[in-house]
Amino acid sequence: MTKPCVCVTGSTQGIGFAIAEAFAKTGARLVINSHEPNSTSVRALAKLTECHFVQADLSSAEGATSFVEQAHQKLGSLDTLVNNAGIFNDSDFGTLDETLFDSAFNLNVKGYLFAAQAFCAKVRADQDGASIICIGSTNSVSAERNSVIYDSTKGAILMMVRSLAVSLADRGIRVNGVGPGIIQTPLTQPGLDKGETRAVLTRQIPLGRIGKPEDVGGAAVFLASPEARYITGQMLYVDGGIIARQISWDEPV
Repeated sequence: MTKPCVCVTGSTQGIGFAIAEAFAKTGARLVINSHEPNSTSVRALAKLTECHFVQADLSSAEGATSFVEQAHQKLGSLDTLVNNAGIFNDSDFGTLDETLFDSAFNLNVKGYLFAAQAFCAKVRADQDGASIICIGSTNSVSAERNSVIYDSTKGAILMMVRSLAVSLADRGIRVNGVGPGIIQTPLTQPGLDKGETRAVLTRQIPLGRIGKPEDVGGAAVFLASPEARYITGQMLYVDGGIIARQISWDEPV
């Protein structure tokens, strides 16, 4: 049986690495990515079998296209693209500027779009099961205070998933998204460890815990699998039930 070939952007740590690791457990051949090679990249590669690393800055169309083309060269073909690389750089609305806006939209949105375009150019006419997975967020549908730029990028990703799914359906390329909720990663841990933040957030999650990166990895593997062959244009929220819950009328405990 031919092993699936998967490339994952922004994947040397956190959610991206967990996604790569989940695909590796299924026997997939992989290409992982970071904008710079470092010790984190080396450790990630050491933990994965049949895996290559491609350095690329996904915040430009050129960088996104180059990443996919290099991934294709290393693996010989591509079955799944996971768009994961992203940034959160918001501050108070009154202090936002064009530099913050551009850096977020360039990586979180432009990079996704042009990586998807490059991926589609590599999909053969006779290829079955090709799919694109874009990592969105619960912020795709629920706003967060002082998160205007980030929320806007994640909302754009939700619409990108739907539009690409419609545009690529006649080629048999499925496009879906995974929308993580509160997940503990190296980037989110400092914020979670501030004061009572972890306890306050945990109390609001119906399943009663902060998510783990591997919770997201399994969802991505499912969406790329034959079991999801009739699913396209969807965002699967992996959030412990956050967006299903209305404001509580109970007194705080």
